[in-house]
Amino acid sequence: MSAPDIARVDSDSAVTRRERQRQSEYREHVLRLPAGRRDDRVLGNYLQPQHWRRNFLSEEAADYAAKRADEVQREGGQLETTRLFTNMLSSMPLCFSVFGHLRAHRDAAVRVLNDLLDLDVAELVPVRVGTRAIDGIECEWAPERREHLDDRSAFDAVVSARLADGRSLLVAVETKYVDSFSRDPHRERTDAKYRARCEEFGMADGAYDRLRGHATRQLLRNVLLTESVRRGGSTGAPVFDEAVTVVLARDDDTSARDAVDALDADRGAMPITVRFVGHGELASAAERVPELADWSRDLRQRYVGG
Repeated sequence: MSAPDIARVDSDSAVTRRERQRQSEYREHVLRLPAGRRDDRVLGNYLQPQHWRRNFLSEEAADYAAKRADEVQREGGQLETTRLFTNMLSSMPLCFSVFGHLRAHRDAAVRVLNDLLDLDVAELVPVRVGTRAIDGIECEWAPERREHLDDRSAFDAVVSARLADGRSLLVAVETKYVDSFSRDPHRERTDAKYRARCEEFGMADGAYDRLRGHATRQLLRNVLLTESVRRGGSTGAPVFDEAVTVVLARDDDTSARDAVDALDADRGAMPITVRFVGHGELASAAERVPELADWSRDLRQRYVGG
């Protein structure tokens, strides 16, 4: 009997199969580490727990992931440590590898943001949103729920910055790898709430009915949360002058691109930009910053190829 293929799961889509193989090969040939387990099965895209730091593209990112995981749990947030520390196919270590590293290299982060978003960011700045702090960049961040959408929506990453003209900027990020936008099993209970927020925030007439489906609903909630945080939630005192919602996904993720286009088309008078950034686009922007040259090479090798 032949040995089981540790890089194959029968239920995988073609994209997931391809990327699971990519991560398995990266673990074996680049990291040179043995495969870990998911439940009772050895899978090539898993690391063994003692090798968790290697799930990140830099020491800075690994240090921040360990620190932030403890903080999120104390805040009552949702963070699956297996996804973060041992699952190489998860979007969570990708997010921490990007924003945890940029958090430690702030001048370089400013240059990357300006390149990707066509902005004139001057610097990252700390800010408080209610009782929650953003120290320039944070991962797995959420405001106090009752002050905003009163659900479990959170940002994979947030950036707080000052533009060259003095205005304050919020960048709210949703990171994707092989995962699609999540489904909402309790949609009927929350339709009225989200519909009201769409209208309150100035989205186009009928926007909620067009965006309430599975393909765009999660991104809609993220955009609504971005605008709620920008304008200060129930306090009514704006925290940020400008805001951008970014979806960071595979360059070939047409579903994510379509969702971004749909949200952007229905923004109406809501003053938020919705942008798609591909993993390869990010790697290219980082390559243009000498301080990030080695890190961008590793990002491309692990997540983009070519």
